[in-house]
Amino acid sequence: MIRKVLNIMNQDFMIVNAIDGIRNIKNSALEKGISHFFVMEHREILGVITTKELIEAHPNRIAADAMIQNFTKINVDTPIWKAKELLEKNMEILLVEENKKVVGFITTSLLDIELGKHIDLLTGLYKSDYVYYHAAKFIKNRSEIAIIFMDVDNFGHVDKAYGHICGDNILKDIGMLLNMYKHTDTYLCRFGGDEFMIVTPYTIEQAKAMVKEIMNAVAIHKFQDEIDITISAGIVKGRKYDNRITNPYAAVSQLINIASLASTKAKKSKCKLSIVHETEIDESA
Repeated sequence: MIRKVLNIMNQDFMIVNAIDGIRNIKNSALEKGISHFFVMEHREILGVITTKELIEAHPNRIAADAMIQNFTKINVDTPIWKAKELLEKNMEILLVEENKKVVGFITTSLLDIELGKHIDLLTGLYKSDYVYYHAAKFIKNRSEIAIIFMDVDNFGHVDKAYGHICGDNILKDIGMLLNMYKHTDTYLCRFGGDEFMIVTPYTIEQAKAMVKEIMNAVAIHKFQDEIDITISAGIVKGRKYDNRITNPYAAVSQLINIASLASTKAKKSKCKLSIVHETEIDESA
């Protein structure tokens, strides 16, 4: 389930008029403990005043003089990952609307607290909902999409022979290597256990070249106790989707499942890499 901004937004704000005095707004901030004020004129929000602007503004000025305008509006159903993208584009605040009425706001600090819950504590990589969002976006935009699903060969044996602490250190190293060798326009996560996944806007050949580079980096890396570690991978190429796909997240789930099965096939056959060149999506499956 992809978290929406509705679940994390701050609703502690106050609407003020563009010509309201800063002195009165400061008094309201102190009396009511409010740190965010939305400046409105003719039923339209023109800007935002935070504690920072209140401190810097002269008390004899009006709200319109102190407000910042570096904001945008989003819907309550907006995924948190979309909010992250917007705030990374130098937006200072996102105003959250429901039925065209502002009902809350999102700031970078507020979002960072939420995103921290979506980071795998062992490897520092994002969890799977991060790549679900980006894969679904590729499908919505009718882009190329190839999913690489990887898991560690004989990891159960490593855990039993060398202990779970050693196993954890190996997973940390693999997470680090994946982060180093993945391309900047791809999205990586720890899927679970010893499984990792990368979503790419690539052709099969491009995805294959990247995963072979990753495999080689893992194979030559010096892991704890000089244990030899290798990974197996499955790649699935989704076709360029048209408007028939009404549920991109269901489509992504099917692609991930196919890539996972391909990875298992590669591991069992010891070929290390199994590829499904193109697959149709049946949303009813």
